[in-house]
Amino acid sequence: MRWRMWSSSYDRGAATAEFAVVLPCVVVVAALLLSLTQAVVVSMDCRDAAAAAARELVVGGTESQAKRIAGRMARSDVTVDIVYRERYVDVTVTCPVLPGPMNLLPARVTGAATGIVP
Repeated sequence: MRWRMWSSSYDRGAATAEFAVVLPCVVVVAALLLSLTQAVVVSMDCRDAAAAAARELVVGGTESQAKRIAGRMARSDVTVDIVYRERYVDVTVTCPVLPGPMNLLPARVTGAATGIVP
């Protein structure tokens, strides 16, 4: 009985202290995961925008139409670079990403596509 009283008074508040140490770590990990997920989604959208712009140029569209399509596909302010080489057209789309916690993620991601011009 004496041991029981000693252990219960000695451990009082231990769970609160552990929770106070673990909670910030959980919040940081959750923020990093959400930011990383956002960067991956923007990267996929950027790659799809480059493919759509290259497809537009292959079927006979103009550069301004391809840039407009890339902007619609990526849903953001994008930079589109178009380079013609022999029978190929290279489209590179650069999309902004919102900075994550501690600016660990890239500020911009790039998607590229190549099409064969007939």
